[in-house]
Amino acid sequence: MEKTQIRSLIKLFFCFILFLYLFNCSGTIKTTKYSEPKSQDNISKEDTNKMYFSQITDMPLPSKSKIILDNTVIVGKNENWMGRLALTHNDSIDELFTFFVNEMPKFDFEEKSSVRSTESSLIFQNKKKTIFIKISKMHFRKTNIEITSTPMN
Repeated sequence: MEKTQIRSLIKLFFCFILFLYLFNCSGTIKTTKYSEPKSQDNISKEDTNKMYFSQITDMPLPSKSKIILDNTVIVGKNENWMGRLALTHNDSIDELFTFFVNEMPKFDFEEKSSVRSTESSLIFQNKKKTIFIKISKMHFRKTNIEITSTPMN
């Protein structure tokens, strides 16, 4: 009879511990108050263009270019940026091709390869990075410029 009382006490003890554990846990999670991010509607597209263009200082970008945010991924800034910059421009493929061929050497980039056609491509390189530029026709007299920057090492 004594063993059954001890077993009953042990069961009662475990039930009590389980009861304390289950009902002592908080039913709510305490976190910091969430606030909505500031609306992007207040930031104009022109301000966004200026912000991205100011982060890229080591290469020429055609004036009056507009950034395609959905296709742009930039990591870093100034001379240490890398990633993909997608732009649109109103100039023709030939005018933009000539712009990059003439302006990139002024930023210490050497032309490594180029193909001038309906979808032109250029590859430039300096001591720190390689820049791949693809220029293609879009709709409504617009030209697409895709600039990809990768570090050398």
